Amino acid sequence: MNTTLWIIQGILATVFALSGSIILLAPKAKLETKLSWVKKYSDGMRYFICTSKIAGAIGLILPMYLNILPILTPIAAVGIATIMALAMLYHFRHKEYKDVPATIIFFVLSVIVAYNRF
Repeated sequence: MNTTLWIIQGILATVFALSGSIILLAPKAKLETKLSWVKKYSDGMRYFICTSKIAGAIGLILPMYLNILPILTPIAAVGIATIMALAMLYHFRHKEYKDVPATIIFFVLSVIVAYNRF
C-alpha cells in the first residue's frame, strides 16, 4: 500500500506542480483563450491559486520523503482536495461539465492520500 500511495503522490505532485507553474508563468492573454476562469479572476487570485498548487505539490512529497514533519503530507493532500472541490464547484456553476471528471479524479486521489497518510 505504501508504494501505491507514493505513486499516487508522485502523480498528483507532478500534475499540480506543472499546471501551477504553467499557469503562473504563461502570459495572461494566452491563458484567457484556454482557461475561462483566468478572465473572471484577478491576477492576484491567479497567483494565489498557482502558488497553492505548487506548495501542495511540494507538500505531498518532501515532508514524508525527508522525514521532516511528515504530518504535512496529509495536510497538503487535504489542501489539494480542497482546491479540487472548489474547482468542481466552479465548473458546475459555469456549466463546464467536460472539466468535471478530471477534478473528481484528482479530488478522490487526494482524499485517498490524506486518509491513508493520517
